[in-house]
Amino acid sequence: MDKAPKLSQVSVHERKSGEELDVTKESISGNTQLYRATLRRGLQPGEKLSLNIDYLFVSLVEPRPKSVGQSEDQSWLWEDQSLVASVYPTRKQKTVVKTRGDVLRFTPLDAAKDGRHSVVFGPYTTEKSSRVEVGFKDNKEQMEAVTHRREYFVSHWANDLNVLEHYALRNRGPELSGGFDKVDQMVSKYMKRRDNLVKTLLVKVPADAREMYFVDEIGNVSTSAVSGRRKGEEPFKVLQLRPRYPMPGGWNYTWWHGYSVPLDRYLKLSSAQPRHLLRLPFIGSLAGCASQEGELTVAMANAQNTVVRAYELRVTLPEGARDIDVKLPFAGQALLQPTKYYFDSVGRTVIVIKHENIAPAMSSRHILVSYSYAPLTLWMKPAVVAAALFMVFMLASTASRMQYGLTSSAKKPSNTASKAAKKQAAAGKAD
Repeated sequence: MDKAPKLSQVSVHERKSGEELDVTKESISGNTQLYRATLRRGLQPGEKLSLNIDYLFVSLVEPRPKSVGQSEDQSWLWEDQSLVASVYPTRKQKTVVKTRGDVLRFTPLDAAKDGRHSVVFGPYTTEKSSRVEVGFKDNKEQMEAVTHRREYFVSHWANDLNVLEHYALRNRGPELSGGFDKVDQMVSKYMKRRDNLVKTLLVKVPADAREMYFVDEIGNVSTSAVSGRRKGEEPFKVLQLRPRYPMPGGWNYTWWHGYSVPLDRYLKLSSAQPRHLLRLPFIGSLAGCASQEGELTVAMANAQNTVVRAYELRVTLPEGARDIDVKLPFAGQALLQPTKYYFDSVGRTVIVIKHENIAPAMSSRHILVSYSYAPLTLWMKPAVVAAALFMVFMLASTASRMQYGLTSSAKKPSNTASKAAKKQAAAGKAD
């Protein structure tokens, strides 16, 4: 099984001090991806150092069987090699697999079952690796965002930070065998019996979020609600998004939602130098839930059961921001793209960050953006709007004074003047 495409992150810590080491990605050796960890100091001959190496994978377990009934239990399969891949010889290794649900089976059979949720393989003293697997039951929701794009729009003039999120979501659970049964769903609802349908999507939003909306490819979705913050809970509200249909295993749903928050909660002015410091969450939190209760809590939204395979973060800075610096919570690259919106004169900068295999635990990380923004730049937009309105007024005023007819501009003599001229001519002849 090739696990490299599902690797989210690698971290190395010294076990005694807890200090994290710098890890860099090296070249690929055959079918193996190599990583290099740099020690804080060199080791003397015979000196030992204990390290903790943490690998974080997404979507590593697979449903087995791949299809079940609408109310049947979900079973999952984890499989791997008995020895961890390493460029160094392994003298002794013991592998402990802990599951969230009850262990149903494991291979090889000589492994030891340690309680209901743990299996111990080894210890191994040979360098020959073999395949090991563990099957377990888990009826919790497991969601996967195939694509997810989060956009921030910064406005100094309105003191507003607008957040927009696009999702293409899939239920990773086993597919339905026999098709969707609406009657069975209603019976499960009134009998309070569990099923494998995700009916509600929970999004944590700040407690002061406003102007929230929920739209899919058809249009506005009115089946949504907001749960207020309860006493003693985190400073968040829960945005309850109810799709147009329940999501069994293998079904997809695409939508986007957004809201606004005060900008001064995330933007600070550096006292050492006139620079603005913008601290933003790297990614939002989303949890799938099978409950249909009217009010769901922040604790339910902390289920962390949604992984993101392809993620894109976009931060649109105000017009006139310059000397931009971006600090990421991981090794990566931020691209700066110029763009223009309505009534922009010099344009603005959009920060684009792309990442793959985002685990739910990364929702607590932040990015830091610093930039310079002159006070007079705040009046650039009103000046451009005023100039545009003035130009429109001048064009309208000039157009109203112009004649577009085909008649001659010279005036014809009146009948009275013509008669007077004839009388003078007749008097001259008489003389």
